[in-house]
Amino acid sequence: MKRRALAILSAVALTLSSAAMLTACSQKLTDEPLNGTVLADFSKGEAETVFASDGWTNEDVFNTFWKDDNVTYENGAMNLSITENPDGSMETNDGYFGGEGRTYQYFGYGDFEVRMKPSGKNGTCSAFFTCTGDYDLDENGDPNPWDEVDIEFLGNDTTQVQFNYYVDGVGGHEKKIDLGFDASEDFHNYGYRWTEDYIVWFVDGKPVYKVEATEKNPLPSTPGRILMNYWCGTEKAEGWMGKFENPDDQCAEYQWIKTSATPIGELPEKVDVEEFTGDWTQIPALETAFESSDAGVYNVTTEGTSANVTYTDVAGNSYKNVKTMTDTVSADKNWLHFTLTNNGEETVNVRVNVRSTSSTINSYGFGNGQLLETKPGDGSFVDVPAGESVEVEIKYEGVANNVELMIDSARATSTTHSGDVTVSDFKFAKQGEVVIPEEPESHNDGILINDTNVVFEGDLGLAGYTINTDAETNSMNVTYSAITGASYKNISADITAIASDKNVLSMTVKNNGTETVTLRVDIVSKTQVNANTKVCNLSATQDGAAANTDLEWGGSTFTIAAGATSELEVTYDTSKGPESLQIMMDSSVHGDTATHSGDVTFSAVEFSGEGSVDVPDEPDPDEPEIPADGSALAFTSQLGYTVSNSGVASESVNVTYNGLTQGWANIQADISSYAAGNDTFTVTIANNGDAAVQVRVDIQGTNVVSTGSGSQTDACNVSATCTGGSDLRTDTTWGGTFVTVDAGETVTLTITYNGEGAQGAVKNILVYLDSNTDNTEALAAAAGDVTLSGFAFSKAQA
Repeated sequence: MKRRALAILSAVALTLSSAAMLTACSQKLTDEPLNGTVLADFSKGEAETVFASDGWTNEDVFNTFWKDDNVTYENGAMNLSITENPDGSMETNDGYFGGEGRTYQYFGYGDFEVRMKPSGKNGTCSAFFTCTGDYDLDENGDPNPWDEVDIEFLGNDTTQVQFNYYVDGVGGHEKKIDLGFDASEDFHNYGYRWTEDYIVWFVDGKPVYKVEATEKNPLPSTPGRILMNYWCGTEKAEGWMGKFENPDDQCAEYQWIKTSATPIGELPEKVDVEEFTGDWTQIPALETAFESSDAGVYNVTTEGTSANVTYTDVAGNSYKNVKTMTDTVSADKNWLHFTLTNNGEETVNVRVNVRSTSSTINSYGFGNGQLLETKPGDGSFVDVPAGESVEVEIKYEGVANNVELMIDSARATSTTHSGDVTVSDFKFAKQGEVVIPEEPESHNDGILINDTNVVFEGDLGLAGYTINTDAETNSMNVTYSAITGASYKNISADITAIASDKNVLSMTVKNNGTETVTLRVDIVSKTQVNANTKVCNLSATQDGAAANTDLEWGGSTFTIAAGATSELEVTYDTSKGPESLQIMMDSSVHGDTATHSGDVTFSAVEFSGEGSVDVPDEPDPDEPEIPADGSALAFTSQLGYTVSNSGVASESVNVTYNGLTQGWANIQADISSYAAGNDTFTVTIANNGDAAVQVRVDIQGTNVVSTGSGSQTDACNVSATCTGGSDLRTDTTWGGTFVTVDAGETVTLTITYNGEGAQGAVKNILVYLDSNTDNTEALAAAAGDVTLSGFAFSKAQA
């Protein structure tokens, strides 16, 4: 299962120690007060317009994993907290659990206002903002740009508020305003008016700061969700927000949010729930026969009406389970009851699936009387604290055939867990009429692929996909009506016999529905491709144009407009041993909580090619490794830099800038695959401008290491040589190699680095151009035009 992180913090957070401290501006503003209507009133408890984020981290520089347990409603407010994550770490950006609320709907231009009291805890950020990014799709199915408007409070000084905005991922517009009071001591109103021409921020109804759109300074324009979050950062953030230690009961508190913007999208349908009104104590408990889905994963011991389950190193995202058949006792019932007792030392997460012969049929559930999170077709989720018991009640619709318990295996992260759980008081009952939903009609006899009949299986039935095949047209039609956007449900087929000597999959896909379909295609191999996936896709095209393929987490993703037909092609690595073809329709968009309906037809499915691909050869240790054309070194920019030819790494990357707003801004690229096994990096730097350029290059490792006297660095640079330039030096205390390149000069810089030292394996290259300072006047005056080329990696002679 793929888990894609949400990018909400700008790259400025990577260089936070230099954040300029700006005082309130002298603008004389006369803007009318904000005029929104209440969207969520948290003084009344949970709001139907807002949900709690659960199950992901925003990655660096966040050290926070969003957990719905960290969103509570008491004392007339929504309270966001930070707590210890016993299974997390700073290295995986999930050392703590944090709280985040976000709206179901999206909002464009308008007034946005919140009444809140931020936390005064050092090392934290309490925020209110609108945001979207490439994890959201527009009406045509294309990824949104990263647009954002921010209000942020840093716990190390809540006498100031910070405003900011991002346009297509470019930030660097921070403005800090002295409030004249400590915001953490009481509730105040904060907001902004976001228009096409300007943004103006307000404090307690008064305008305090305004920015206007110009040709060189565009403003955000893409509708986004409204978010509120409370988080702590990694070591890289400490210079900006302070060091976070010892979580306590301090919270970021929110009383209400208002907006005048028109909502885009629908609110989820409310689940009409009723409690079980019978007396469970009067119903005899059943003897169960739970068995582990995989031998040796769970150890089950049954004694009478209780089953004890112990396990070691069960991985999240593995979906292993214990299962008991119930068809003889549950077919004419519609309620399930049992008790979970956690005998271990850590909280246990259990996903409960009441299943028919083909699908999960939970309607909703309760844990100790509290409504559980239940996803259509995905079961009900319950957390059992260490040493405690939870009475579970599940209402279901359909004929129950078996019950699965995914114990610590349906977590969002792949960390491993061990535990000891007792299942007891297992009972079924009937209340009201037993509803038997009509199963959709299905004639799934398979389709011919390379003259072999292939039958697709997987998540079929009521809460999944319905497959109908047509032998005359050799096509497969798939319909669905309740697929959750981030459920990763799929259909799959064994392709071992037909794909192992090929390397290209092609198919024709027609979207017969009325909404855009997001389609993900995975060629799953027998062997692990990397630490995160067994998917061996290498690249993809849609109607001849390049489509997105995720090499880290796997899969090629396509968007097909309503009524459209597309020709899809996926190239894969045959050497990994292709084993199955997996297709996800509207189920692979991370963070998508909506349910989707669709009607898709697949035809002309074929495997071709010679069974070999251009996999890079192992580098000769005596020869430099030159990155291939394409996206291998795709540089991203921040804070005032414009990058051209990004991704054509072996040719050239041009960088221009005219005024910088943030010290230590940089461009960066992932070099992990090239740097591994090497120790030397070479780049040619051409200064096309009229003034000398001061260049700093960091070969960045995975760990920040103390180098004494309060200094620290994650740079792996050891030494350097240069064919020209001046003032060449390598700083092993704070990191980086420095050289000055005169106007019109071209130099070749060679850096020796240590990818096996305390800083850990190399992951990125960071290039700073005239930004290695916190002098705001110097930054504002910085201007340049630089071309980088000749990127190469090699290993020095032993």
